[in-house]
Amino acid sequence: MENNLDIEKIMKNIANKFTPEYLEKLSKNHYNEDRNYPENFSNWYPHIKSFGQFKNAKIIYNQVFTLQEVNTMQETDNISDVNWNKLNLILKPTLDKMNDYKLYSIKNGCFSNKFDFSTCITDKKHLAENLWKLNYVSSMYDTGGYTELVVRELIPYNNRVTPTIYNGMPLRTELRVFYNMDKKKIEYVTDYWDYDYCYENLPNITDKIIFKWFHQQDSTIERLKYITDYIYKNIHSLEFDDTLKGIWSIDFMLCTDCEDNYNGIYLIDMARGFRSAYWNKDKIEE
Repeated sequence: MENNLDIEKIMKNIANKFTPEYLEKLSKNHYNEDRNYPENFSNWYPHIKSFGQFKNAKIIYNQVFTLQEVNTMQETDNISDVNWNKLNLILKPTLDKMNDYKLYSIKNGCFSNKFDFSTCITDKKHLAENLWKLNYVSSMYDTGGYTELVVRELIPYNNRVTPTIYNGMPLRTELRVFYNMDKKKIEYVTDYWDYDYCYENLPNITDKIIFKWFHQQDSTIERLKYITDYIYKNIHSLEFDDTLKGIWSIDFMLCTDCEDNYNGIYLIDMARGFRSAYWNKDKIEE
């Protein structure tokens, strides 16, 4: 009897605390926190004044969702219960910018779910479904970014030349640059696909085989040297306004396997340095 009374007391205390008003306030606070998150695409991309000697994938649309729209998109964690008509109505501003017969690259404000690359690529018809799947994984990793959507032009690849991992992601040479916004200088760089860091974390045996082969190629070393030299030579052509402060990681990707109008070095993502893999404050010059 005493145990039952204790449970009833606990449940009453929970009900008294987690009122509809409390939950509504909590939802608003989480929404506002996410909107202010510096890694959100809409919070850093507009502060690039010029890409200089670097390429960028064309932005088809960057949709920022209202709190009400976010709540609607998060009504269920069971994909079988999703009301797709509601989601497609919310996504109409983005859908109106998309072509019926093209594939696009998508991410939320902070997260692309590259570990299952099939959800990063979508056509117009499957945008809502792939965004829902992407945000579901994003919520498990607590990445943030669920208050917006980014749809970009898909950079093509030659599957006869470029191998893939992560369920379809082209494995290209990438460099992570830790850039000091205040001093306008590179602090240090690192191979985005560092073998020691990445290999053991690859869950798929086929991906491990491909990744190992990739790092054994002389051309991989040559491409890494090329992208490193190019970035050090041309980084000052990349211009920002004065909004972003401190050290940011900037990810660049080398594309050499496509038609000439797509080949080049792309700026593909950014984040605050201390939030990024390979962050090492001991490498920062005072």
